[in-house]
Amino acid sequence: MQNVYSRDTIEDLVAYLLNKPDIDKFRQTLLTEFDRLFTYSNSAEWNQLVRICEALRIVGWGEREPVEAICEKWINGSYYSQLRTKTFAAIPASERRWARQGDTFVLDEGSDRHDYGIAALASQRNPLPKNPVRFIRSGNYQLSVQPLVDCLQVLRTRLDQHMRQEEYGDDFGYLGIHCNFSHHDDPSPSMRYEYFHAEEDVPEDLTTGYYIRPRLHFGRLDRKKGQLKLEVTRHYTRAEGELPLNEQKELFAQDLLEMVGVLAQKLKKKKVQYRIELLEADLLDLLTQWQREG
Repeated sequence: MQNVYSRDTIEDLVAYLLNKPDIDKFRQTLLTEFDRLFTYSNSAEWNQLVRICEALRIVGWGEREPVEAICEKWINGSYYSQLRTKTFAAIPASERRWARQGDTFVLDEGSDRHDYGIAALASQRNPLPKNPVRFIRSGNYQLSVQPLVDCLQVLRTRLDQHMRQEEYGDDFGYLGIHCNFSHHDDPSPSMRYEYFHAEEDVPEDLTTGYYIRPRLHFGRLDRKKGQLKLEVTRHYTRAEGELPLNEQKELFAQDLLEMVGVLAQKLKKKKVQYRIELLEADLLDLLTQWQREG
């Protein structure tokens, strides 16, 4: 395994692994090492587990379900590591929280306090291909959009499970969509505000706070953690949030397809090789099924 652990770049690891004379036999060796490291108890074992997952991503997991090893710094300032499937699901018992100890890291609730001379926790550099159409919502939203929020969770799960990301290409990562809803009926008066798309749409007798925001705000085609991504924010007005559920779903579906159309133009302009037409066809099929469900 030392020849795997000593490869500093993904390119070196690929070159080493693809020159192995018996990949199937070596895959089993990697899987045995994965099983040994699954219950990692220190930073050295975690970083080795990351490298094993990177190697298995290259040679394939065989009949095992592929996972990726991710370490992230959360909003609370702590680092968390875990194994995830291609549908973003965490593997039970794989999550750990880390604490700084001098110039290294130790498990927050672990007994191994040894300094292994590791200044940074690794995170997989060749992650599994995952659903490239991802959306999240604002923390606050008006009560009338609760049914839509529930339906969006159903749609997101379905996209995670059924999009064919392995066939779209590796040159683009994901379309990240932020759904920001008005919330004029928040229990806290200081948190009540609405979005409007133009100043002339604001009623003269409005008593809550408000923001003028475009319906769709597109960010730049940019890289994050090595992946090319495009982020879009959709601002929902109070009136849009009060539409019947079927109309809200239709509106979201139209918006989503419009975003994919803009993405296609940006990828073409940058000459990014990506099967956006196939993605769009898969997305349309799933959206059509989702809308029919009422």
